[in-house]
Amino acid sequence: MSGPKNLALAGAAILSMGLGFSSAVNAQTIRIPHCCAADSHFDVAAERFADLLAEKTNGEIQGEVFPSGQLGQETEVIQNVQSGSIEATIIGHDPLAQFAEETTILSLPYLFDNHDQAFEQLDGELGERLGAILSERGLRVLAWGNNGARVYTNDQHSLESPQDFVGLKFRSPENPVNLAVTEALGGIAAAIPYGEVYTALQQGTIDGQENAVINIYPANLQEVQSYMSMTNHLLSFVVLVMNENYFNSLSPEMQTAVQEAASEAMAEERATAQTSADEMTALMQEAGVEVTEPDLAPFREMTQSIHDEYVGSRIPQDLYDLAVGATN
Repeated sequence: MSGPKNLALAGAAILSMGLGFSSAVNAQTIRIPHCCAADSHFDVAAERFADLLAEKTNGEIQGEVFPSGQLGQETEVIQNVQSGSIEATIIGHDPLAQFAEETTILSLPYLFDNHDQAFEQLDGELGERLGAILSERGLRVLAWGNNGARVYTNDQHSLESPQDFVGLKFRSPENPVNLAVTEALGGIAAAIPYGEVYTALQQGTIDGQENAVINIYPANLQEVQSYMSMTNHLLSFVVLVMNENYFNSLSPEMQTAVQEAASEAMAEERATAQTSADEMTALMQEAGVEVTEPDLAPFREMTQSIHDEYVGSRIPQDLYDLAVGATN
């Protein structure tokens, strides 16, 4: 009698393991690469998104984070998300201009006074307009975050006025407006992928670069730069995007869970970004970098022509009016 009983117990155990294995197999793992260092604010936001995904989908969707450009630099990663070979990514907003030129509006110098003002627009009609445009390109915007205010660093001398930019070569992301800002200020602009900046500075290929402090310090650029000028010439944003077809393939319940996870993760990122920027500015000074706060009036004046150049051509006039209307 014991034989059949043992067989029944063994069969139950096998069935149980089979059910558990089936559940594991059915779980989806999505990749979430980004360009920045481990423990950077990009990485913290990506890891938080992954945690919330698992929590809100009861483990049906798992996120795996790949920091430091492990799956490619930003433009390549965006292309792969667009095609669906990568499911999602967290990026700076600047390279999106290569896929939807309307997003260059976010790179116009001195467009918004601060991030709070900008987020009122990005969480409203402006964000809806940009999201719809990117959706047509296969990119679903899940949430916007704070990527800091961009500043300039270099290894030659302090940048107190636009005249100090003349003759210096600065890296900017692959966004035409960023490059135009450097040129308008008198510098020589070079588009270099973010992951290559440290080496380019170390080798003297470029003299400086422009980015937000919360990206500069984690990338250890203080090791190869001596001066930082708080020009705050444009506000930068973090964007959490997902392949549009992948998102649409999910059930309505899973779509809601993914959107909630993204919104919560980026809300936390926004709340900590400015504090991190202040802390990292102090750390840059402790590392020996000379930090200056120039009068911004000449910088605003020198870069106003970029608005005139892009609005009405690459940036629709009504989209610009919508953004500017919130600042007046």
